[in-house]
Amino acid sequence: MVCTIPRAETPIRPPSLFRTDQAEASPIPLFARPQPGRPPIAYKEFVLIIFLYLMVAIIAGASPIYNVMAYGARGDGKTDDTKAFLNAWKAACADPRNPYFVVTGKGGKNYLLSKIIFEGPCSSSLKFLISGGLVAPNRLWTNQIDTWIIFKNIPKITVLGNGLIDGKGSIWWDCLSKNQCRDAPYIMEFMGCDYLRVKNLNLKDSPGKHLVVYKSDYVTLSGLKITSPEDSPNTDGILISDSQHGTISYSTIGVGDDCIAIGPRSYDINVSHITCGPGHGISIGSLGKNGVEDNVEGIHISNSHIFNTLTGIRIKTWQGGAGHAKSISYENINFTSVKAGVIVIDQYYCPELNCPNKTGNVAISEVSYLGLQGSSVSDVAIKLACSSSMPCRDITMSEVSFTPQQANIRLQSYCINAQGSASGHVTPQTPCLQH
Repeated sequence: MVCTIPRAETPIRPPSLFRTDQAEASPIPLFARPQPGRPPIAYKEFVLIIFLYLMVAIIAGASPIYNVMAYGARGDGKTDDTKAFLNAWKAACADPRNPYFVVTGKGGKNYLLSKIIFEGPCSSSLKFLISGGLVAPNRLWTNQIDTWIIFKNIPKITVLGNGLIDGKGSIWWDCLSKNQCRDAPYIMEFMGCDYLRVKNLNLKDSPGKHLVVYKSDYVTLSGLKITSPEDSPNTDGILISDSQHGTISYSTIGVGDDCIAIGPRSYDINVSHITCGPGHGISIGSLGKNGVEDNVEGIHISNSHIFNTLTGIRIKTWQGGAGHAKSISYENINFTSVKAGVIVIDQYYCPELNCPNKTGNVAISEVSYLGLQGSSVSDVAIKLACSSSMPCRDITMSEVSFTPQQANIRLQSYCINAQGSASGHVTPQTPCLQH
């Protein structure tokens, strides 16, 4: 069912939910942007904003609305609503008038979905509004690497809303712990979605990774909340790979693996204003697995807080790989209670702990650390473990200061095959960097 009102002689443009700050190149949702002393937006406020936005769009006659309830969805959390969602999607995707796909939360709706693929290309740009909850099947529904909700080949799509997206991961984590499962599915993946905007989503308890961006350029992710238990295996918050010109900002992530992982063939990715913890910190890699050539370039991570994580900021590569990771900067980041290295470059990455020695590695260069401070649980706060066959080059540190979590621990650095320079105050001292 499509809600339309005849177009006025002079169409009224819906007010933009976004603004572009002079200090930032990408749009930031007004209702997602945290303000000092201001709590996150409440559910009722969010629903009201979306309601008013839709009403203005309807009055303007410019943007039809496709509500999943009109296509037979029940939203009772028990009935499988996959078919209703696909029917609504088919109609919305074919509409050339910039439609809205609406998952209403009115009355506490929760929609049970099986694996679902929203596929384009569509006839116009589309906004996908989620105010109701989405619930995955509470069973083991695949035996291979898979994704529950996929958006595929849909340029200029905007996905936003604060309805809870629940991956029902606990049954999978138990299966993995008993070695009865090899892999677990992801909650959500975007493939081939250039100019993607994802705003204010709330993802919880993914069996595997929570949100994956793949082969999608000019992407903006902001205002996200992603959570799973600290001991949930391989539950990365966000993975972006094979993509360029991406922005991830103003999000809170606490998971069982990397809060954010920047994977191979990623270029010009900016990460800022992230609250990360628990988890494994913010990572680049892993790169070069099985001898492949992987390149990463132009990665900038800043103005964030990382706490109660395994590592802080990490670059990880496999022995025997090829390619490069360069033009990487870390700036103005605070750390609290990081367990196994605040700054880590690991060119001997081997989670299985039984990897053979190999020559060759991904070349790491032009990495800068500026204005970093916080506390380390481990006595080794800085670890630069670079390859003898491919040393790290042009590593720079300035105004870097870490303190021990416990007063009786003396912090130190570990540094091998790394070349570069240090300026200003750097604690603990890192001898391989010339001061």
